[in-house]
Amino acid sequence: MTIKTKDILIIGFALFAIFFGAGNLIFPPYLGIVSGESWLSAALGFLTSDPFFPILGVLVTIYLGGRANDLGKRIHPQFGTVLAGIAIILIGPLFSVPRTGATTHEVFIQSLWPNIPIWLSSLVFFALTAYLALNPSKVINNIGKYLTPGILIILFFLVLVTLFNPPAPAAPSQIDQAFAYGFKEGYQTMDALGASLMASIVMSELKARGYSDKKTQMKAGALVGLVAFVLLAVVYLSLTYAGSTVSSLMGVNIDRTASFNGTVTAILGQWGHLIMGICVALACLTTAIGLTSAFSNFFVEVSKGRWSYQAITLVAVAIEFLISLLGTNQIIFLASFVLTTIYPIFMVLILFSVFDRKISYDLTYTGAVIGAGAVGLVQALAGTGLGALESLFGPLAQFTYQLPLSQLGLEWLLPALLVAGAFSLYAAMKDKEPASNT
Repeated sequence: MTIKTKDILIIGFALFAIFFGAGNLIFPPYLGIVSGESWLSAALGFLTSDPFFPILGVLVTIYLGGRANDLGKRIHPQFGTVLAGIAIILIGPLFSVPRTGATTHEVFIQSLWPNIPIWLSSLVFFALTAYLALNPSKVINNIGKYLTPGILIILFFLVLVTLFNPPAPAAPSQIDQAFAYGFKEGYQTMDALGASLMASIVMSELKARGYSDKKTQMKAGALVGLVAFVLLAVVYLSLTYAGSTVSSLMGVNIDRTASFNGTVTAILGQWGHLIMGICVALACLTTAIGLTSAFSNFFVEVSKGRWSYQAITLVAVAIEFLISLLGTNQIIFLASFVLTTIYPIFMVLILFSVFDRKISYDLTYTGAVIGAGAVGLVQALAGTGLGALESLFGPLAQFTYQLPLSQLGLEWLLPALLVAGAFSLYAAMKDKEPASNT
């Protein structure tokens, strides 16, 4: 059937909106501030881990069947389900959703009412999240429908002002290997973790619009992914550049929320910051509602209805509220250890799945996951700040940073390939063994 441009644009904008949580806004300006004159290299690294890998993850999941548990299913029938469960927990009640409450407090509430404590603003925020997640409303759909264009319009003016009247020249870079730093910073968006979940949404929408055969679904999915990729890339590049123009005005140890606030205020003034704060607050709320609802629906399905949607939602929101009290910076700090471990696993599965038809043995996938996961785990343990773990795993972590492609943040790729090759060889040799007569 003929692919309609209108369908591609609508679904592409929807995919962009799903990936573009308000939390994503705070990372590129910070990246621009710390990278300064090297902002473009850092931004390209960021774009590689997000949106390149998440969009590629959506496409390969559609290629594999379009279900959330299709990524990783060749390792074990249940592995894909466990992997999807881990992803929805991380981007749901553990990190992403609590960050929306904390970000709302720090970007919006504190600028207007600095004396309001985070527990109070988070209590109101997550009470609204619970109410609206339990009682779906067209109001939220409308906010989501008009909010994303609203934020894009504000960002457009932010970029225009920055281009024609930059606040200051970019400062020298504060980081080494800007590309690799940007690549690792992209982990914090957590978008690659949700790629398989987003693929199921795209696939459902394509089927609803009449795209029934696999070839057309893949072509339409690729075009949808291209639309979302371009939008995300333009936004991230613009925000990173904007951050670089205020890099000489910001302190060395500025955190990510403060860097976003400072960038917007320096370029658009206090009114611009206020309008952006309102948009961020609303975007955070819709993101929290959507991810909480997705989390609850996933576990209702996994439990085959034994757990009620209402009970799961209330437990999730309670956890989200408590974790949000840690604040944005502390949530990002804690998430970094988990993401350092698990992100290479998701990325290597996405890469290998591109060549799924060429990979003969399921053990190849198992080896790739073990190789990539081992590097991530060693680096995460070495970076905990705990003396015993640092002394034990520190030398190993330093070794991984000397591996090929480490300057691109891909030091896990060679170990993944080597272990995958060893497992493939074992599988091939086992295949050639004569059948037992017993």
